Amino acid sequence: MQSFLEFESIKKFIDTAGKDIEKYFGKDKGALIYLKPNGVWYAQGLYEWLTKEKKKDIIISTMEDDGTGLEAAKLRGRKVLIVDADVVTGKAYKRSMEALRLCKKELELKEIRFATFIDRIGLADFSVWKYSPESIWHFDEMNVLDLKIIAHLAGNGRETFADIGKAINLSAVTVKNRVDKLLRERTIAIQAQLQADQFYTMSVQIFLEADEQTVKKLIEKCEPKQEVYHMVRITGIYNLGIGLLAYNWHAIEEFIEREVRAEKGVKKIFIITGQLPIFPKTIPPKILQ
Repeated sequence: MQSFLEFESIKKFIDTAGKDIEKYFGKDKGALIYLKPNGVWYAQGLYEWLTKEKKKDIIISTMEDDGTGLEAAKLRGRKVLIVDADVVTGKAYKRSMEALRLCKKELELKEIRFATFIDRIGLADFSVWKYSPESIWHFDEMNVLDLKIIAHLAGNGRETFADIGKAINLSAVTVKNRVDKLLRERTIAIQAQLQADQFYTMSVQIFLEADEQTVKKLIEKCEPKQEVYHMVRITGIYNLGIGLLAYNWHAIEEFIEREVRAEKGVKKIFIITGQLPIFPKTIPPKILQ
């Protein structure tokens, strides 16, 4: 029979969180409580691994996320780890943690923590993969303090390092050093932006099909234009998308005729007009480029 530890996802779970979980239990008696239906795989794999690591005073049990089916007598005096496969909305996390907290005193539980393979909203104590700011921004390269500094500068580019530091409990010198590092590594750029609604009243998405040479030519021609706020190569019927800002419909028609239809390699054009973009609300100035 195949061991749970041979499954790739369980192996990754153990490799990533195993040592921290083992440290959490320490010399105390432990209990793994898996949530049905998918927590069983990771709890069983963890149980196998911990017992192989000579952690003998550990039990495994289960319950529904509201505490139904809990074998309470088995937990007395233990540290508890609730195990699940995926935290999506946090509902199961909150319900299961609350169910055990309600009986913590009665059962003399030493501590209650939560482990999962995927943590989409950053609630679990132990996890492999997080769909959260920590995951998106790769905190091995840029930590939460960097993100707080960037958020302040994005809201007000003229905010002083002293004011930012005061808001996030850092010295002005530390904030300056972090900003200098982010600039050197080209993680951020500090620049003035134009407010789109001060210059334009509408937008248009232009999708076109053209040969490769024409696509390259259109990119080179449109990139410096102030009214072009977005361009992307796409797949499907069309192979280039252009986002255009304009003051009126006449300006849109003129751009399409002069810049797009004028290229012989353009085969098809599809246009969607609308209000100004919900975001971005600001655009970089290209006037002097």
